[in-house]
Amino acid sequence: MPNKILYIVLVLLLATVMTFVSGVVVFALGAGSLAAVQTGGGAFVVVAGLGLGVLKYLTPTTT
Repeated sequence: MPNKILYIVLVLLLATVMTFVSGVVVFALGAGSLAAVQTGGGAFVVVAGLGLGVLKYLTPTTT
């Protein structure tokens, strides 16, 4: 069980890093700050959702 919690924390950390990176890249390309925030939010939802979905598929359930 502690390993599964660690994996979830790592997936959310990766999603947070991707949020910052995508927001900075969009802002650096000349978009407004609102567009950068929206892109970052979308990146977080997508990366966290896919990551947790893959994690649920790969980790065995324990009873």
